[in-house]
Amino acid sequence: MSSVVRARDVTLFGLMPILLVTMSLSGCEWWVQKQAQKLAQAPETQAKVEALKTKTLKQLSHVPGGGFWMGDFGVLMNQQAKDTDVRPGPDAKPGEGLQFTIDTDNKPPKWVDLDAFLIQQYKVTYGDFDVFLQANALPAHPPKGDDDFHRIWQQARTGDDVPAGVAWQQAKNYCLWLGKLTGLPFDLPTEAQWEFAASNRINSYRQPFPTTTGQIVEGKTHPTFQQQKKLLGRRGALYPVGRYAPSPLGLYDLVGNGLEWMNDWYAPDAYQHGTSKNPTGPATGSEKVLRGKSAHEDFSPFPHVMRYHKDPGLYISPVGDEPFPFTRESFRCVVNRLDPIR
Repeated sequence: MSSVVRARDVTLFGLMPILLVTMSLSGCEWWVQKQAQKLAQAPETQAKVEALKTKTLKQLSHVPGGGFWMGDFGVLMNQQAKDTDVRPGPDAKPGEGLQFTIDTDNKPPKWVDLDAFLIQQYKVTYGDFDVFLQANALPAHPPKGDDDFHRIWQQARTGDDVPAGVAWQQAKNYCLWLGKLTGLPFDLPTEAQWEFAASNRINSYRQPFPTTTGQIVEGKTHPTFQQQKKLLGRRGALYPVGRYAPSPLGLYDLVGNGLEWMNDWYAPDAYQHGTSKNPTGPATGSEKVLRGKSAHEDFSPFPHVMRYHKDPGLYISPVGDEPFPFTRESFRCVVNRLDPIR
């Protein structure tokens, strides 16, 4: 009865929103939320936010604008072009060249023109994501729970410097928060932006991998089997960022350390539709595009032109039809700005 009286008192003072929030939470949940809000405003949290802001702005690579063939451009490369490393231009036509991948959703290739942008050199880590959560009074991540779903996610976090495994909306929210924090147009990359950056802005037969030399070397561009085993441990899904050589544009872990969420909705025929200038993908869809490759998968040439796709909010394991956490789906952000940050 006393709770009813208090409710009436609150209503009399015109504080109905407070009443509704209070009634929706148990005493424990209310206390946890209050503590989270207090932590968000604490000086130590604000110091972490400023440190993350400074680090993020320092670790951006500028990608000059330009044009390239998005997708599997193998059909554009005849033997002479391969021998001389001629780069196919916008007027190139399919010829005797063989496709580089067996995928069908990256064909036919599409000529795309992109404005300049900036992209994070490193994937967002669990440590970075912690700062975002604390600053916004959000629950800890990975989410807590005693069932297999939550336990697998928690065990996948083997360190603060491991790429944060998140759902698409969490990645989107983080990038938009960076935008609010810095006053810059941060967002998730479009798949055209990601592929353009991973391709070093060119289509080259001699660069089948997004590395400095265009080739892969165990222990230098990616871990050996034993190194990966040690880095991942028994339960890990991804290994710490920045351990191996970057791409020519200074981007780390483009392939081999998990998939990355893109801004685009997925469609198998996306390259056959839409604009060629700064394409953003279909207007709607049920799945989001991912790029990259998981740490446990074998390497094959031109992995950076391959497309993946998943439900952005719920992943159902193909084995057992059970929900599976986003342990291998990470992300990095772009800044849709033409000039470098001085």
